[in-house]
Amino acid sequence: MSPFKVILFCGLLPALVSRASAEDWKIIRVEGRDYVSFANVAQFYRFPQYTSVNRTVSLRGDRRGIRAQAGTSEFYINGVRFFCNFPLVAREDENLISALDVAKIIEPVLRPNKISGAKEIDTVVLDPGHGGDDSGTSGPWGSEKNYTLDVALTAREHLLRAGFKVELTRSGDEAVSLEQRVAFANKFPNAVLVSIHFNSASGASGVESFALAPAGVASNASTEDHPSSADTQWYQGNAQDAANIALAAAVHASILSRVSVFDRGVRHARFHVLRDVKIPAVLVEAGFLNDPVEGAHIATASYRQQLGLAVAAAVTSYNRAVNFQSSGPTLVAAASNLPAHTRSITDSLGAVPGPPAKPAQQPSAAIRSSE
Repeated sequence: MSPFKVILFCGLLPALVSRASAEDWKIIRVEGRDYVSFANVAQFYRFPQYTSVNRTVSLRGDRRGIRAQAGTSEFYINGVRFFCNFPLVAREDENLISALDVAKIIEPVLRPNKISGAKEIDTVVLDPGHGGDDSGTSGPWGSEKNYTLDVALTAREHLLRAGFKVELTRSGDEAVSLEQRVAFANKFPNAVLVSIHFNSASGASGVESFALAPAGVASNASTEDHPSSADTQWYQGNAQDAANIALAAAVHASILSRVSVFDRGVRHARFHVLRDVKIPAVLVEAGFLNDPVEGAHIATASYRQQLGLAVAAAVTSYNRAVNFQSSGPTLVAAASNLPAHTRSITDSLGAVPGPPAKPAQQPSAAIRSSE
């Protein structure tokens, strides 16, 4: 069999539209887990071209694209890196992605205006990490707590000009516990939460963004020994899974479009500020303060201003996308080419697990690094 395959779907579109909805998705069981082929993904989302070369697939269309390689745990949507919850696999001549990753990543990113319960935003809650006695990470040029606040204040100005109400979990150098941050954000029902942080690790650089990990899967945070990595239970924030990943994608893509930085990907984790929040939320690690090049950039006011602008632009993009307003960058552009299908991949996954009873948790003194 030839290792190279090109399939053009343009001529199949009328047939696809007329097919019964039950035929839209072909679920393939692999080691007890539901998968679908990338060819099936290309058909459903109307990518006019699908190519497969060995274990690498590419789905391309007008202003949209997906690229992936079997045997890895990452793929790209519109040039943005995403880490999936289960590895991509190859079976015979098909390249497969888990149905959960289609439901929890591809679906809300490509069709944000189909997110159930998504609301028009009137308030943005900005959460500058750390503060007070908790300086967060630090480098030769300064402390995380100062830089996160500066980025948040810049984002606030741009968001106010865009017509949003803006609330900050802290507006000065003060300690705010994780529980206080979550409780504060939950006061605003038609809102989103953006938690801003900077990173520190030996030999690492780049930006990474986190949405809450779906119930039943482990965190894929970049740090293997992260305390949340073994936790797979349902949290309050999981009610917003689709909106969370769409918001994270918007913030991540917006930052990449404005600063030259390595793409560490959009990931899932269970940081405290994401777990019990009742509104869509993202935690962004906007760079590594201990990296000699990146830290020097973060230390400049102009660089932090670009980060603040990126956050504000991302919220605007997300708000337009979930409400299917006029076209714009990234998410909104993807929303303008929605397929006519009404049956989502989520219909194939059964009931979403509900919230279990949880024991009372001891309050934390203050936010820790990377939380």
